[in-house]
Amino acid sequence: MRSTRARYRFPSGLRLRRKRDYGRVFENPRRSADRAVTVLAISNGLDIPRLGLAISKRWLPRAVARNRAKRLIRESFRTHQQQLQGLDVVVISRSAIAGIETADFSRALERHWKRIRHLTRHSRNQNAP
Repeated sequence: MRSTRARYRFPSGLRLRRKRDYGRVFENPRRSADRAVTVLAISNGLDIPRLGLAISKRWLPRAVARNRAKRLIRESFRTHQQQLQGLDVVVISRSAIAGIETADFSRALERHWKRIRHLTRHSRNQNAP
């Protein structure tokens, strides 16, 4: 029996870990942005989505705030991973991330996931023969 803690872990298979993986996403991404975050995504050719985070000390100088933002992003990604299948996603912090409320941030991330999904589906259909 798996513990509750193990069930909610963020496994390494769902993370972008290598520089070249991040580089692929930054090369020619589909993009969704607001004042708090920019979300970049690209198809990864896998059956799973993968997440990378770039949360800057510039906008969140305290480690507690950076870790909170990362937890919120990972949790939102985890709960929406079915609709993000086959994508590599990088979330980059922006200036307004420092003052955003948790509920507003969660809603904003949901909008980003939907927009990214729409943009990547649209681009796949255009590239099809």
